[in-house]
Amino acid sequence: MSSGTLKSLSDNELEECCTKFAETFSLDGSSDVEVYDLISELKIMRFTLPNGVMSAMEIFGHVREVDCYPNISIAYRILFTVPVTVASAERSFSKLKLLKNYLRSTM
Repeated sequence: MSSGTLKSLSDNELEECCTKFAETFSLDGSSDVEVYDLISELKIMRFTLPNGVMSAMEIFGHVREVDCYPNISIAYRILFTVPVTVASAERSFSKLKLLKNYLRSTM
C-alpha cells in the first residue's frame, strides 16, 4: 500500500482492510497482528509519514527506522513474503500441454 492510498482511505475503509487482512492471515483464530492495534497504528502513521508519495518498501523502511509501529512492521513483513504468482500451477499447465501434444502425436 502506497502512502497516497493509505492517506486517501477513510477510517471505515481502513478498518475493513485491516480486518480482512487479519482474517486472511490467521490460523485457527490466532493472528500475528493485533487488529485493533494495527488500525490505531495506521491511523497515527497517516499523519506522521513524510510528505510525498512513498512506495510500500519506502514506508516499511520508515516504519523500521522509527521503530514504534510493531504491528505495521509485522503486517508488511507478511505481505512481502507472500508469493505474487503461483508458478507450480503454471508449470502443471505447461506439462499438461506437453503430454497432450505427445499423446496426439502417437495416435
